[in-house]
Amino acid sequence: MNVDEMQKKLSQKAGKAPEHQFENLYGLLCNEVWLRVAHHAVNSNQGREAAGIDGITMSNFNGDLERNLKRLQEQLKAKTFEPMPVKRVYIPKPNSEKKRPLGIPTLLDRIVQEALRMILEPIWEADFSVHSYGFRPNRSTYDAMTYIGKRLASNAGQSYQWVIEGDIASYFDTIPHRRLMKAIKQRVADRKIRDLLWKFLRAGVMQQGTIKETLTGTPQGGIVSPLLANIYLHELDRYMESKYLSFTERQRHNRRKQGKGNVLYVRYADDFVVLCNGTKAAAQAIKQELGECLSTMGLTLSEEKTKVTHITEGFDFLGYRVLRSTGTKGIIIGEKISQNHR
Repeated sequence: MNVDEMQKKLSQKAGKAPEHQFENLYGLLCNEVWLRVAHHAVNSNQGREAAGIDGITMSNFNGDLERNLKRLQEQLKAKTFEPMPVKRVYIPKPNSEKKRPLGIPTLLDRIVQEALRMILEPIWEADFSVHSYGFRPNRSTYDAMTYIGKRLASNAGQSYQWVIEGDIASYFDTIPHRRLMKAIKQRVADRKIRDLLWKFLRAGVMQQGTIKETLTGTPQGGIVSPLLANIYLHELDRYMESKYLSFTERQRHNRRKQGKGNVLYVRYADDFVVLCNGTKAAAQAIKQELGECLSTMGLTLSEEKTKVTHITEGFDFLGYRVLRSTGTKGIIIGEKISQNHR
């Protein structure tokens, strides 16, 4: 099997048939070549030697690689593979006395999650919005900031005065599992793949020897978690596209004449900004709409952190400071203000 070719086929099928639900995906997961490629990816990661709750490191696994890969393949084929709770440890925050939680799945779980990501990502990449930049192939914080900078620096961009800095309260910990699986079902008819994903979601967390249930959220530190998070927030992107981002130039012009604002929208994982060229009241109304949309998804827009600010006051996004200078320079995207952005 050529993994690249298979991923290309999945992507092309997804692109040509937006309503298609994929079946017979589980066989890919059990394929020896597929698992070897997944193992190689995990083996290339910086944290490859970190051990989960079973204590197995990559060095242990590689010590008898052929037998260990074969055993994993057989467990997946027999559907006896069971994800284990994520080990939660706390590490110091840079330049702070506080600590932040770090999730470490077991090595086997990381390999299987990578194999799942290799199947699911080509399918959803055909669906995802151009306005989504986080945790996607060939997209980065730099691309998101370049998009904002170019749009705001253009003649039309000069009219964008109000900024909604979006913040979803504890997003990665609060994603509703059943609704997430419903979103996945729109593309994945293969029950065996969905059952395995469900097991990963419900595997729990072990902290100081105690296992805690995970009834919401994606596995912390999980390789497939960023993709699952994007799949769930794809609904927000679609809402923004249908409501504000699909107008023709004439329609946008007419909206301005009617006193209604147009918007620019950029999302990076759970961080997003909406720039409006209408009134402050219109921007505040859009903020309220966003809160209502997220509420229907079982999520909460953080009232404390979601601000509506004027462009000349500047705003922070993805660790950059963005502001409109009152001089001749126009838009300024400053240096990174933080190296700790997730």
